[in-house]
Amino acid sequence: MATIANAAPGMRYTKVAIWLHWAIGLAVLTNISLAMLTEGLPRATRMALMNIHKPLGIAVLGLTVLLILWRIGHRPPPQPAGTPAWQRPMSRIVHFLFYALLILLPLSGWIWFSAADRPIDFFGLFQLPAIVGPDEALADQMHERHETLGIAMLVLAAIHILAALKHQFVDRTGLIGRMNPF
Repeated sequence: MATIANAAPGMRYTKVAIWLHWAIGLAVLTNISLAMLTEGLPRATRMALMNIHKPLGIAVLGLTVLLILWRIGHRPPPQPAGTPAWQRPMSRIVHFLFYALLILLPLSGWIWFSAADRPIDFFGLFQLPAIVGPDEALADQMHERHETLGIAMLVLAAIHILAALKHQFVDRTGLIGRMNPF
């Protein structure tokens, strides 16, 4: 059986979409790891790691906007022949949820730190402007929402990765070839 990686170019995502997918995916997994690993660390260590987490989240937001703009002008490849009918809408739902979380998760963090009156430094290049004024109650609320959205992202990412592995190694559809950067 020919794999999708060796199939016609129309069966693969564009190179730009592929690289944005992997850059966003790696940044998200790094940020989830940073957030989870900092629990219980000394304050100075936690703050140093969060000074990576915050601008990396903003980078995810920017890359996601680029990906959405790219996708508007570049249709994704069609689902492989033989994809079960129930998986087609599930794929669209998962993509929609990813885009929603990739926007809402960084925005909730930005609102949280704006409301907490703690500016976000973007890797020493510039500070992001506050998008709301100082508001302790809002900061607490957005902190909770940010954590909830982060858990939702972790669950969705795990489902996505497991589904890709299932398609590749159980179903043997070669689906991963559509997003293989090499």
